[in-house]
Amino acid sequence: MGIIINETVFSPSYVPPKLPHREQQLQQLDEMLSNWLRNPGNYYPRVTLLGRPGTGKTVTIRKLWELRQNEAVARFVYINGFLYRNFTTIIGEIAKSLNIPFPRRGLSRDEFLALLIEHLRERDLYLLLVLDDAFNFTPDILSTFIRLGQETDKLGAFRIALAVVGHSDTILNSLDPSTRGIMGKSIIRFTPYTKDQIFDILYERAQLGLAKGSYSEEIIQMIADITGAQSHLDTSRGDARLAIDILYRAAHIAQQSGRRQIMPEDVRKSSKEVLFGVSEEVLQGLPLHEKIFLLAIVRTLKSTRAPYVTFGEAEEVYKMICEEYRERPRVHSQLWTYLGDLKEKGIIETRQNKKGEGVRGRTTLISIGTEPLETLEAVLVRMINEELR
Repeated sequence: MGIIINETVFSPSYVPPKLPHREQQLQQLDEMLSNWLRNPGNYYPRVTLLGRPGTGKTVTIRKLWELRQNEAVARFVYINGFLYRNFTTIIGEIAKSLNIPFPRRGLSRDEFLALLIEHLRERDLYLLLVLDDAFNFTPDILSTFIRLGQETDKLGAFRIALAVVGHSDTILNSLDPSTRGIMGKSIIRFTPYTKDQIFDILYERAQLGLAKGSYSEEIIQMIADITGAQSHLDTSRGDARLAIDILYRAAHIAQQSGRRQIMPEDVRKSSKEVLFGVSEEVLQGLPLHEKIFLLAIVRTLKSTRAPYVTFGEAEEVYKMICEEYRERPRVHSQLWTYLGDLKEKGIIETRQNKKGEGVRGRTTLISIGTEPLETLEAVLVRMINEELR
């Protein structure tokens, strides 16, 4: 018998029987949404879930639906912002989830919305709409779906409950004041998991997904120490998805080696294969040239072996990589936009230089402190090559 006895347990979409250390957030969600799920139509519930990747936002909203779906009148519609980011694909996925016939193209945005509203009203449908990784949506698209829930005159009732999921307050701050006001102050925050909390999560997954005797508490603790935050204020670590991925990879390495037990070296090897602090989904969602610019930052940091590099240094390497891929470089101002986006997503850190650092004038210094550069480079090269095929 192998070490891994249930692959599903390690899937990002898996919802465990219990949610260790997210009981409070689950209770808050339940208080905000459960009454409407049972008796929808009289009001417009909306909530924002905020926290860094791997802090339990998505699994908590899925857990709420798992607990309430048998008594719910409404339907559950989940939109992943990495996969569906423009208006047409989003509304098409909503229609598909509700089994509504819908044209793929040929209509304006207003016509698409009118058609959706017509179907919801005629079929007497209600939905809990989850917009996950909402930073991938432009403010106008996000505003459209926030305001859609208020269309009680056209919908005949409040037919939509809305959950917006993101990394930081930026997704709300980017909205116009009136739309931001619609969302109100119903915000549920998810802090990074500490080492002890990561241990509890991993131990439960190991019990559900790995053969008895194939792991030890010391192995689980080793992974928790690598990935867990020192405290809830430590935003550089605390990603449970990353910890689960390392455990799965370590188990796979041991299994492929013909052994029946995970060893410390398996954990070391698996931790070098994964990204810390940022998921591959986040990287996949970056535009092509933002990936190339990030690759330039990575290669500049590798070649200089310095903790920080200047924006100018990264820009020069970016131009060389563009030549390598036969891509026309983006303008200087666009690279600044990419830099801000990479910082917002937690992939890089920036600061202004200080006197005595050997850099003339005021310039922006860039660092990547939570990712193994070799791993990050390999992932980016693979993604860029796939995109350019």
